[in-house]
Amino acid sequence: MKKIIRYLNETIKHEKNKLVFTVIMFIIGLIVGSLFINFVSNSDKKLLIEQLDIYFNSIKHLTNDVFGYKVFYSEVLNNVLQLFIIFALGISMVGLPVVIFILFFKGFMIGTTISTMFVKYQLKGVIAAFFYVFPCLVLNVIIYILMCFFAVHASVKFIKALLKKDNLNFKTFLGKYLLTFIVSIFLIIITCLLDAYLTPLLLKLFTFIK
Repeated sequence: MKKIIRYLNETIKHEKNKLVFTVIMFIIGLIVGSLFINFVSNSDKKLLIEQLDIYFNSIKHLTNDVFGYKVFYSEVLNNVLQLFIIFALGISMVGLPVVIFILFFKGFMIGTTISTMFVKYQLKGVIAAFFYVFPCLVLNVIIYILMCFFAVHASVKFIKALLKKDNLNFKTFLGKYLLTFIVSIFLIIITCLLDAYLTPLLLKLFTFIK
């Protein structure tokens, strides 16, 4: 574990530009998603608000589609699959644009959801957004940003090695990259647990004041 932490720290320290790039792509997605609701038709805006109403109605009654082990199981499958795709794309060397798109789209979806809350609940939407984001979604985003960063880093390293511009011990580097993926899986399972049991309870508090 100490070797993994040391590898993560050293890689982030020496590849800050790539980390900044991945963070910026997420932020761009977040901004675009936040503005998206202002450019859709009234019917589409109404549909987004209706979906939000359905979600909060489920939250109010803590139905099994928003709370409990079924949500946990579904979230684990979904997130593990996405992280595996990101991991595999990093190895493929040609999947770099897709990795960036996945991160951008994640930011887009979060931005759209939060902006819909603001449209529906006005100032009270700040409270809803806070409970929606903290702590689960923040941790989830950090994990995705770091995994995308290491995928970008791996892809660039493999491409440079292929073009003979960089000496690379494939076995050692791939082993460290794989361990990074395993750590991200472990952490994402924790966030899925929070998302299935803690986040719904926090959002239920909001239903008493909305």
